[in-house]
Amino acid sequence: MEKEFKKLNIEEINNILPQKLKHFREQAGLSLREVAKKIDKSPGQVSLWEKGVNPPSCIDLFKLCIIYDIMLPDLFPGIYKGTRPVKQEIELVKKYRAADPEVKITIQKILDYTTRKE
Repeated sequence: MEKEFKKLNIEEINNILPQKLKHFREQAGLSLREVAKKIDKSPGQVSLWEKGVNPPSCIDLFKLCIIYDIMLPDLFPGIYKGTRPVKQEIELVKKYRAADPEVKITIQKILDYTTRKE
């Protein structure tokens, strides 16, 4: 299955990214200072990212996604047109990964049974 991506120009990215960074920080209930501490940056640097003065590095974007519990495409709405897991599916994967091996076997059997083709 081929994935489709919308082409974005640099101006669109520069307009979207700062707004999204601030939105997800606020949604996570974090201050500039708290985010900065978590990624070993100054609050001023994080503020510059949210104002669109200076974009974060790829590594910093990755760290922010982890902190905000989001996926990279969430920062660029409309860029990815494929099917992404929803938050509930991501939570199920996290629970599955933390489960005991016996529980994982049981889950696999249930999934195999419920998705079998007749």
